[in-house]
Amino acid sequence: MKISKIIIKDFHQFKDFELDLTHPETGKPLEKVCFIGSNGTGKTKLLKIIDTLLNPSSTSEELLFCKTISVEAQPLWLVLYKGNRFVFNVEIETIPDWQTKIVSHIEASEMLIYKSNVISYPFDNYLVDKTTIEQNQPDLHIYIPSETESNQFIQLSDVPTTNVDEALKMFHHFPTHHVVSNETISDFWRTLIYYLKKRESDFQSFQNLEENQNQIVRNVKAKFDQKNPNILNEIAFIWDAILSKSGLEFDTSSAQNPIQLTDNLKAYIKLKGTNKYINYRDLSTGIRNFIFKIGHIYSLYFNRNIQRGILLIDEPENSLFPDFLYDLVDIYQSIIQNTQTFIATHNPIIAAQFESYERFILEFVDEGYVQVRRGTVPIGDDPNDILSKDFGVRSLLGKEGVKKWERYIELRTLIRLTNNPDEKSKLLDEFMKIGNEYNFSNALS
Repeated sequence: MKISKIIIKDFHQFKDFELDLTHPETGKPLEKVCFIGSNGTGKTKLLKIIDTLLNPSSTSEELLFCKTISVEAQPLWLVLYKGNRFVFNVEIETIPDWQTKIVSHIEASEMLIYKSNVISYPFDNYLVDKTTIEQNQPDLHIYIPSETESNQFIQLSDVPTTNVDEALKMFHHFPTHHVVSNETISDFWRTLIYYLKKRESDFQSFQNLEENQNQIVRNVKAKFDQKNPNILNEIAFIWDAILSKSGLEFDTSSAQNPIQLTDNLKAYIKLKGTNKYINYRDLSTGIRNFIFKIGHIYSLYFNRNIQRGILLIDEPENSLFPDFLYDLVDIYQSIIQNTQTFIATHNPIIAAQFESYERFILEFVDEGYVQVRRGTVPIGDDPNDILSKDFGVRSLLGKEGVKKWERYIELRTLIRLTNNPDEKSKLLDEFMKIGNEYNFSNALS
C-alpha cells in the first residue's frame, strides 16, 4: 500500500490542497517523501492526517469533512466526516454532488451504500477495520511523533516496565498500528520479550520434529539458530554501530531472559571492556532516544513479511549531532521493507538525502492558505544550497557576517578605484583577511 495522492478540500490552513506523491516520470507512488517548510505550514499536521485516516481505530474528531487519499493498486479515497469514515473505490470527484450526498445520508445509517458500493462504511477488506491482527498480517503502520515534554526515560530506575504475562498476550494479537516515542518504550520492551518467548516455543516445536528426534541437541540448536536469529543479537548489531562511537555496547551475553509471568527482560548497555552498566536514563538524550526508536521499529519488522507498510517520522533530527544526520535516512531505510516513508524536517542535511521530486515544500500564499511545490536542489547537494533554494532562507550569515560581506564587496570596489599604492595595499590586506575568514572568495568565483 502506497499513497499516491492527498487532497484536502478545506481544513485548517489547507484549502483545495492537492499533493501528488507520484514519480514525475514513472507515475508510481514515491517510496519516500520529505516535507519541509516554515513553522505552521502543516508538516506535522499532514503526518497526523495520514496517521488518522489509515488508522481504523482512531476516534479523532478534529479532522472534519473532508480528507481524501488515493492508494496504489486499488484506488481508495478516504473521507472523514465527524468521526465517520467512508471508502470510495473510484475517484470521488467523478461522482456528481458527492459531498451533498454524503452529508444528507450521514445521519441515516451506519452504512451508506451508493452506486453499487462505490461508497461504503465501514472499511472494506483492503483496510482492515480492527485494532489487532495476527502476527503474520502483512500490514504495518508506524507513527513517530516529535519529542514531547513527557519522557518515560526520566522516570526509569531500571529497564522499561513490563513482564512476560503482558508480552504473551501478543501471541494472540499483534497490533497493526504503532506509535514509537518516548512514551511507548514499554511497548518496545514487551515486543522483545514476545520474540524471545516465541523463539523458545518455536525451538521446542523444532526439537519435536521427527527428523530431529535422534539428533544431538547441540546440532539441532545450531540448525535452528541458522534460520531463527535471536532478536537481542540483531538489535545489538544495529545499536552497536551507534553506541561504539561513544565507547558503549549492548551486552546480550549477560542478558537475563524472563521466565516467570511477572519477570522482566534484564538487558543493559555497558562501557566497552568493562562490566559497568549504564542506566538507560543516563545515556545522552540523542543516543537514548534514537536507539530506542530504531530498536522499536526494527522489532516491528523482525521475522515478518511486511507487504504494505507506512512509516511516518516527525523531526528525526532532534538532539542528534549534525555529523550523525548524514546517514539517518539510510539507517531507517535499512530496517524496513515494502514501506512508504514520510519524514517532516527542518534540517537541510536530512532534506538533502531526498531527490528533488521527493522533497515537498509547504508555504503560505497571500490568502493565508498553504500551497505545495517540489524541491529543486538535487539529492546529495550541499545542505547550504537546500537552505537557500528550497527552504528559502534569505541569508546563511548572522548579523555580523552580513556586515562583513557588505564590507567585502565595498573593499573590492575601493581597491579598483584607489590609485594610492599604500592605501591600495591596506585595502587589499583587509579584503584578503575578510575573504579568508568567511570564505567569501568562493562566493564570488
